[in-house]
Order: sequence, then structure tokens, then C-alpha cells
Amino acid sequence: MARRRDLKNIASGMLGSFTSRNNDVGGYWGIGRLCLLAQDRGTSGVRLDLLSHSTTPESAEFFKLLDGYYSILQKHLAARNIPDTWVSSAIIELEFSPEDRPKKQVPIFTWGGLYKISTSIMDDRGKVHMVSIFGYCAPHNPRKEHRSVGQRF
Repeated sequence: MARRRDLKNIASGMLGSFTSRNNDVGGYWGIGRLCLLAQDRGTSGVRLDLLSHSTTPESAEFFKLLDGYYSILQKHLAARNIPDTWVSSAIIELEFSPEDRPKKQVPIFTWGGLYKISTSIMDDRGKVHMVSIFGYCAPHNPRKEHRSVGQRF
């Protein structure tokens, strides 16, 4: 039986996938590429709207990423028999200079600054099912990174 509270589990699964090193754009880590987009546009964050297939700031470079995560959302909904009419928004938001700080020490696996990523799904009743985590990243720099041969998005 489908339950709206399962939307938080879906948001959590998508968050884990998005922060993974397997989330690449053009062969490089997607979060680093998004960090570079924010830096180039003079903003501290990026917002991905999965339902409207749009980014803020706008960038056509991430269309495959948006399309891929929209498909992942649809697969999760179908697996739980949740009608897509129950989802009124699905947002992945990254803050590269977060105002709030993590309550626990965040392991540093790479160079760069602290970021916060949140995945939120709003249901048709207006309830937001959100999960967030912190990590570290730097803007994409091909001179410091190795390109993946198995590109995902």
C-alpha cells in the first residue's frame, strides 16, 4: 500500500546517489561541476528542479543529470506504487557556503570547502519530505581531477 511518508525514504535514497562519486557529469564528479557553475555565476548555491527539468542558475550542461534523476524518482515511485500525482515538487539544492553548520564532524574525503545538500519532495497535501547532509568539495578543476571513462550523465 502506497504511503506518502515513503517520500522521505525516496528523498534519502536520491540524496545518497547524488552525493556518490558515481554521480558524474561529463566524466567528472557532478557536485564539483555544480560548485563551478555556482562560482562562475557568482552565487553560493544551485537548485535542481526535477519536475520542471531546470536549474537555478540556468545551465543546459546539466540536462542529462536532471533527466537521469527524474527517471530515478519515477522508478522509486513506481516501486512503491506511489502515484506521481502525489508529488508536487522534487528539488535537489546545494549550498556551497551554508549558514548552518553540521552538528557532528564531517569527514573530509577531498579538498575544498563545506557544502550542504538537501533533497526535498513536496507531496500533494503540501507536506515537505526533506533530508540533508554536509560534505566537502571544490569547484571542478580538470587539472586536479581524473576523468571517469564510465560516464553516467
